[in-house]
Amino acid sequence: MRTLWKMSWGRVALGLCLALAGAACRTTPTSPQPATHVVLMWMKHPDSTYDRARLIRGARSLQMMPGVVRVDTGRTVPMENDQTDRSFDLGVAITFRDRAALGRYERDPRRAAALERYLSPLVQRYVVYNLGSR
Repeated sequence: MRTLWKMSWGRVALGLCLALAGAACRTTPTSPQPATHVVLMWMKHPDSTYDRARLIRGARSLQMMPGVVRVDTGRTVPMENDQTDRSFDLGVAITFRDRAALGRYERDPRRAAALERYLSPLVQRYVVYNLGSR
């Protein structure tokens, strides 16, 4: 009887160990973490509404690229007693589904074509920041 009890207890312990090991190996599915590509631009002709509209159209056309969730454009918002550099003329924020989509965008030849078509003739300088959610 005692031997049978030891065997049963051994089986229970083995089963428990296997169950815990299996649970530790399983990963819970997580939703992709978005990534944001921010571009701040200093225009060659900052007072040109035509140039600004052209840049905004170009930025919004990126909405059709795979993995792009949202494209926002805007000017700086002056704040009272703010010490932040707000000298840029136009900002663009492109939100991607995840970092992999941002990586594909950075390698996409259409991105290079858009830079050549819009930034080269209209922008004297720009700064890019890539932001992750973690």
